[in-house]
Amino acid sequence: MIATFINWIAANPIEFAGVLTGLIYVVLAARGSAWCWLFGIISSGLYIQINLVNNLYLDTVLQSYYVLVGFYGWWNWKRKEEQTVTITSISFNKQIQLIATGIALSAIAGYLVTFIGNSLSYVDAFVTIFSFIATWMTARKILENWLWWVVIDLVAAYMYLSKGLYITTGLYIVYAAIAAAGYWKWRRELSVA
Repeated sequence: MIATFINWIAANPIEFAGVLTGLIYVVLAARGSAWCWLFGIISSGLYIQINLVNNLYLDTVLQSYYVLVGFYGWWNWKRKEEQTVTITSISFNKQIQLIATGIALSAIAGYLVTFIGNSLSYVDAFVTIFSFIATWMTARKILENWLWWVVIDLVAAYMYLSKGLYITTGLYIVYAAIAAAGYWKWRRELSVA
């Protein structure tokens, strides 16, 4: 089994590096460390190539966005550490507005990319659009981002499983579990503040 895994790493070094740096990102994010953004930038850069090869064009756009937002997140969290700004929460009504916007944009984007040969167009659109919103929430340290990530990560796991990217599928299942833990950790911190 170890030899099989080592052979897989040798055959898929970019996916392995993307998975490893992605795991480091989400663990550090759940802990509230600004260093998470550096590993997120690296992981996203690697997944740009992986998604292009697998015709997941919207996810390629998403990973490009992650690279850009990674720099913003790093700057924002570092600034907040210096100013000791705490975790915040948004209202249920604001979340409903964001969900409705996400659904509408996902439907439009999914429809549009069917014309360019995008694989799993509507699933890719859902993951991409809702990840844009959740990443913005994470960069702003909004508590509910973690609940969004649980759903997004499970849908993404299905998408990657459909493409035969099994270790990436596992990564997104782990992401969902870490997101759930991140929610409870941040919630405790918010209630203490």
